[in-house]
Amino acid sequence: MSYLLFLLRWYNWPYLAGLLLAALSLTRLDVLARVGVALGCRLGVQRVSGHSVVRIFGLALAVIGLTVNGALHDYWPRAQESGFLPGLVITLVLAGFMTRGLGQVLERHFPVIKAVRWGASDLSGREGRVVSRTVSSDYRAGRAQVMDEDETLHMVFCKTRGDEIPFGAVVVLGEYDSEDSRYYVQPVDRGEATPGSTEGR
Repeated sequence: MSYLLFLLRWYNWPYLAGLLLAALSLTRLDVLARVGVALGCRLGVQRVSGHSVVRIFGLALAVIGLTVNGALHDYWPRAQESGFLPGLVITLVLAGFMTRGLGQVLERHFPVIKAVRWGASDLSGREGRVVSRTVSSDYRAGRAQVMDEDETLHMVFCKTRGDEIPFGAVVVLGEYDSEDSRYYVQPVDRGEATPGSTEGR
């Protein structure tokens, strides 16, 4: 049996449907976004776009399912059809775990940004990340970014009262200097929790 004929067998249809679902997610259809949001809520992944959730789940379903079916076809063909339902259930569970894991990585490193705002003066006490080459008491271009609960990315100018803080460091925004339009910031140990922190997702 050629691989194409194998793919077209009925026990592969759910996994081909997953592949089709992943491809359709690239078209940005609203209905798929809603499906992805609902699935993300079930899996505990709520800060990733619905299209991304659908894409990850569809690809995971297709890759896992077709790999398992291919192995059965080559090494245990008698169990190909009788093992369809248990295999489908296991594949759905594994695809769910994979979607949750990759979704959490996306939440952490690529959060959804609905808007960008510059120069907000009401972010004292929040956690941010340095995005300029440094922040110091005299470097005028020192900047940090802060993500709030509404998925708005805030870009603010900042300075220190002490040592320089390098690019990428996590900081807490302190007092806002209205005359200079800058926050005083302090570095944070990533092992410490900061009240009101929204940046480090």
